Amino acid sequence: MTTDLSTASTLLEKPSTIERILDKIPGATLLKNLNIGLRLMMGFGLLVAITLLAIGFSYFGSVLAKQNIDVSGEVRVPATLASSSAQANLLLMLADVRGYLALGDSSYRDSYAEARQNFEADLAELEALSTNFNLDNKVRLVELQVTFDKWSKLPDRLFALRDDQLDREPAYRLLATEGTLKAGNVLIGINQLIEDQSQRTPSRTNSEMLGDMANFQGSFAAMYSALRGYVTTRNRIFRQEYEVNLAANDFAWQRLQVKKNQLNGHQLAQFEEIAANRAAFLEFPSQIFELLEGEQWREDLYLFSTEAVPLADDMQQKLNALTQDQQTFLEDDLNQGIFDLDTANQRSAMVGIAALIIGAFLAFVFRENIAGPIRRLTHVADQIRHGDLEAQAHIESKDEIGTLAKTFNNMTTKLRDTLFQVTREKERADGLLDVVIPIGVQLSSEKNFNRLLEKMLLEAKAFCHADSGTLYLRTADEELEAVIVNNTSIDIQMGGTSGNEVTLANIPLKDNETGATNTGSISAYTVLSGEAINVPDRSQDKRFQETGSHIFKLDEVRYRSVSYLSIPLKKNDGYVIGAMQLVNAQDPETSKIIPFDTNIQQLMESYSSLAVAALEAYQREQKLRQEITQLKIQIDESKREQSVQEIVEGEGFAELQARAESMRRRRRKRRRKDKDSE
Repeated sequence: MTTDLSTASTLLEKPSTIERILDKIPGATLLKNLNIGLRLMMGFGLLVAITLLAIGFSYFGSVLAKQNIDVSGEVRVPATLASSSAQANLLLMLADVRGYLALGDSSYRDSYAEARQNFEADLAELEALSTNFNLDNKVRLVELQVTFDKWSKLPDRLFALRDDQLDREPAYRLLATEGTLKAGNVLIGINQLIEDQSQRTPSRTNSEMLGDMANFQGSFAAMYSALRGYVTTRNRIFRQEYEVNLAANDFAWQRLQVKKNQLNGHQLAQFEEIAANRAAFLEFPSQIFELLEGEQWREDLYLFSTEAVPLADDMQQKLNALTQDQQTFLEDDLNQGIFDLDTANQRSAMVGIAALIIGAFLAFVFRENIAGPIRRLTHVADQIRHGDLEAQAHIESKDEIGTLAKTFNNMTTKLRDTLFQVTREKERADGLLDVVIPIGVQLSSEKNFNRLLEKMLLEAKAFCHADSGTLYLRTADEELEAVIVNNTSIDIQMGGTSGNEVTLANIPLKDNETGATNTGSISAYTVLSGEAINVPDRSQDKRFQETGSHIFKLDEVRYRSVSYLSIPLKKNDGYVIGAMQLVNAQDPETSKIIPFDTNIQQLMESYSSLAVAALEAYQREQKLRQEITQLKIQIDESKREQSVQEIVEGEGFAELQARAESMRRRRRKRRRKDKDSE
């Protein structure tokens, strides 16, 4: 099939055999290079002369057929055209309504309003012509108007539903109102419970309880997030994610239930309130799933398919019947006119045949001489319209068509370059607006350092479909310290809120003995160069031959790293404070290990800038808090010194000093007397 299409394309792009034969006729090349207007003037001049001769013989026959043709022109043709136009406008209205429901683009509403105005004009024209209709068509027109009156009320309802997500999606309304309220109460309550627990006397029991609370909080938040994702996208992956997180949350909740006797009175009250809100929230998912997987998951689409479409089909059937009747009447009238013209045609047969032969020859010559190049140029344009921007027009002559072909090729080249640039910039902008910037905003609001680092890595890992990830920070000893490690397939979580110590050894940036930079490590090379590194297959890349950085050993299970994406964490002044290393990108459908997409690399570079900004903001805030604490200490010392000074300078203190001095003088006199007496 591909070979056939290629052959057909080649035949259209090159002159045919007949055209090559015509080019060999004397004067054909000169004619081909003449101005198109001059060629058309010559050809049409000859055709006009022949046509005038034929008109003279046909005139008398046309007079006889005029009466039937007048009837057709005044009634049949306008009615047929108006009915066909009404059908087209009705289909356009239906398509515009469907388009707006699907995309929400306001241009569809504007197009619908225009199509509706045209449809109503068509109905008005049919109403004006209906005096010449038979009874059946008059009845159809009345029924059509009644049906349209019913149908015309539906689009505004559908548009209103489309514009209000709460009204059009019952599942979304349930989750966004009552579901979100209950889930929010649970998260607020467990967060307060965690804060209260953290204030209690540190002990192993309290620490375990605190960890169970954190596990419950994380699994519940993930469960709620998955439910929101399923409501928003109807992607069953989110439902599976919800069910997995629900199981994890049930397990965490059971552990808390067993240990709730360790809580104090205030915490128990909070715990019972969380239990009530959680139980109320868990009643919603089954209702949401039933709504999402039913026919009425979107009220606007259901109303469109059950009411708008059947009414439109009924109107189409009536218009089609009306059109067919008018076409039948038109054919009858035309047949009568043709019969009347046959007599005149017999008289002009000889002239007509001569005119036909000469006209056919001229038409063939001009068709191959003018229409052929235009047809091939049109084919190239059609190729471009279907996305083939590599198509080029063949320049066959030096006339306007040749100039157009040359201009067309230049335009195609510029269009190809422009489209590539626009597509690349749009993908980057969409990624920034829809994904990276919202994540950056979330990071900037995080107040816990470990959670901040963990969120930076987990968000990047999820966005890139990476199986494993490590976040490195640069130390004062010029080493990279792994602060967060997360591997999905072998279930490793180190650092962050996991409570597990990071066991990976630090990576030196330089050799202590030789001073040479460590270019064998991907993460070290990223920090030293300040550039993102995208390695499709590390085993095939001779630059990086380190072993052990991402080969974990857990119960005799080895993990093999293939594809890498390492992003530098760079401050505004250019200093690199660490690296975010993602390993083994996975195909979302097959879970096979694939290289990281270069477009994702660009987005992750932008994301790293936002992450570093959030990290710097957090560090500045902590530094400011320390400075405020130090300032308070200095203020307290100053106050104490001022109090001592006030005491020293007071009258009571001066009197006390005088008494002390008097006592010292008496003591010295007594000692001298005792010494003299001896």
